[in-house]
Amino acid sequence: MFAEELRLIFRRPRNIVILTLLGLVPALLGFLVKYFGGHGGNGGQGPPFFQQLTQNSLFLSLVGLVTIETFLLPMAVAFVAGDSIAGEAQSGALRYLLVAPISRTRLALTKMAASIVFGFVASFVVMGSGWLFGLLLFPHGAVVTLSGTVISEGHAFILSVQAALAVGIAMVSVVAISTYASTYTESPIAAVAIGLGVAIVSEILDPIPQLQAIATLLPSHYWQAFIDLFRTPTNYSQLIKEVISQLSWLLIGVVGSLLNFRSKDILT
Repeated sequence: MFAEELRLIFRRPRNIVILTLLGLVPALLGFLVKYFGGHGGNGGQGPPFFQQLTQNSLFLSLVGLVTIETFLLPMAVAFVAGDSIAGEAQSGALRYLLVAPISRTRLALTKMAASIVFGFVASFVVMGSGWLFGLLLFPHGAVVTLSGTVISEGHAFILSVQAALAVGIAMVSVVAISTYASTYTESPIAAVAIGLGVAIVSEILDPIPQLQAIATLLPSHYWQAFIDLFRTPTNYSQLIKEVISQLSWLLIGVVGSLLNFRSKDILT
């Protein structure tokens, strides 16, 4: 059943288009910086990794991850997760799925897990695209980290894979919230809007100084923890906190989804 759900997600033309567009983000950024941007740096200002973009091909993949994580990737993941149950309920397909000897618990967990896989795949598509176009546009070789130390290209590649994994993990909360919302409505648009809306509100509230007491509870608080991978020494403490945060939101989403979905009257 899980394999079938994955095939359903990755065979849908709209999802293929989403992945393609996400993969084009690093390419677009690379071409703009290469042919229309300056090469003199920005004095340390601006988003992470942008200052190093022209120095090494590795940084295009990281710039791509930073760029999509704040809005484009949450939107894509919310679209898939929000549509997972509400979309089939709207089309009537959910009724036929529940006629088969499949428990609602298994069905909900399968759809949530498949949506999480989509988030990881999207993250790795962006990372791979960034590496490919980075090699075409910028020099490659040993990498200077954000702390000024030099690491090998192979080590940098391993760190970029870890960064992509971290970004994929960051989308677990979006999947949990969107799937939870999807069990309450037959409107996929409403479920997507709720999942994406929570992510956007979280990002707005997170930097407000007066709300720092609750900042660590927000789903987006540790989203850019992967940046610490490229400091010396490599710091995994924030990434560990991100995993704990995302698992907590996943637990909330799973419990809420199952409690509602198991008692919901699909036939009305």
